[in-house]
Amino acid sequence: MSEDTVTPPGTPGAARLGSLPAGAPGRIGKYEIRGVLGKGASGLVYKGFDPFVQREVAVKIALHMTEDRQAGNFEAQAKNFFIEARAAGMLNHPNIIGLFDAGMEEDLCYIVMEYVDGDTLLPWCRRAGPRLPVEKVVDIGLRCARGLDYSHSKGVLHRDIKPSNIMITLDGTPKIMDFSIAELNEPREGEASVAVGSPLYMSPEQVMRQSIGPTSDLYSLGAVLYQLFTGEPPFFSPHLPGLFAAIRNQPAPNLALKRGDVSRDLCNILAKLLAKKPADRYQNGLDLATDLMREHERLRASDAQSTRRENRDSLRGLAFFNAFTETEIDEILSASQLKTFPAGATMVQEGDVESAFYILAMGQALVRKGGKPLHVLGKGDCFGEISLLSGVRRTASVEAVSTVLALRINATLLDNLATDSQLRFYKTFTQTLIYRLTMTSSRLSAATPSPPVT
Repeated sequence: MSEDTVTPPGTPGAARLGSLPAGAPGRIGKYEIRGVLGKGASGLVYKGFDPFVQREVAVKIALHMTEDRQAGNFEAQAKNFFIEARAAGMLNHPNIIGLFDAGMEEDLCYIVMEYVDGDTLLPWCRRAGPRLPVEKVVDIGLRCARGLDYSHSKGVLHRDIKPSNIMITLDGTPKIMDFSIAELNEPREGEASVAVGSPLYMSPEQVMRQSIGPTSDLYSLGAVLYQLFTGEPPFFSPHLPGLFAAIRNQPAPNLALKRGDVSRDLCNILAKLLAKKPADRYQNGLDLATDLMREHERLRASDAQSTRRENRDSLRGLAFFNAFTETEIDEILSASQLKTFPAGATMVQEGDVESAFYILAMGQALVRKGGKPLHVLGKGDCFGEISLLSGVRRTASVEAVSTVLALRINATLLDNLATDSQLRFYKTFTQTLIYRLTMTSSRLSAATPSPPVT
């Protein structure tokens, strides 16, 4: 690395497919080349297709190899390029991009990797946001820590952990990629006098060109997590000398000053990751993953408690639950589901068999019988009483008129409630059923013409 300026953090680098430039190969080896995914320090990455196993792949081709051959550096550069293949080829982990193949065709050196349909972490590191939820950042850190622990156990140091080298799949799984400057206990050509890595995420020992170990990769992961939380890297200067001086000498910034919604334990985890001395950091990814797992479980428990409280509060406003205690409402929630139905969705279908009872917590729904509209239900209204009691076929359909939030109470699960809660529910349920039957009877009476007077 020889740059004397630093690119501002959060520059977008989304993995979007670009058209093939002039002169790009249409095929390399058995792989069809279909577009450009991105460009790294050591190669251009194409989207490819393997016709033999019928799957999409990512094909990375070394840059400037023709010039290197003319300059007499081809063998050295090819060796460095294929260190990435050897490093990635040693690793088989769900949080590390998989390697399928590597080879050389004329002056083109290439490696073939797993294609990930997703994006890097860069969009979530921009200063202006958006920020990922705390629980999601912790989950990313946890999984990357496991991936790095596995990599280190195989003797592979990544040396370039940064947002653009962590992909997020469409289902939210992080995958570490780009082992182009990985260390495999073998020397690389031309590295003796340069600091290796990406400046914003380099550890103090990388900056000082000292020997590094697993704690260096974990420091870099800490810098990535800090930027995910705040939109800023831990240290920044527009010039390398100032940035490197800050990394070497300034204490790690306190996450709590930027994010008041994170726990003290999480702040301590970030502080330990960003410690200046390797001995003061996490010594392996497993220890880091253990602490992050504790934090992840705490956040999930807190979210579940918050959700239960919000659900209980939404039911408290319904007439059906006026006589219930909070404990009894919590028990009813455990035997039910809060379901959301978009406008136009069928909530229950005429003729279906279902032992469930519904209470509308929000929105309106239309009751139809034989396709004919009967009446509209609103907040607090119920339907399905007979189905709950006997499990008979539905005699009418119910369709959401607007977005509907409804509590679906399962008859089988009600049997598992405490006796007092069951009694409270069935007492209220019976009163509701009697009221509904009375109203139905009144409507039928009003609709029936009086007999003629003779």
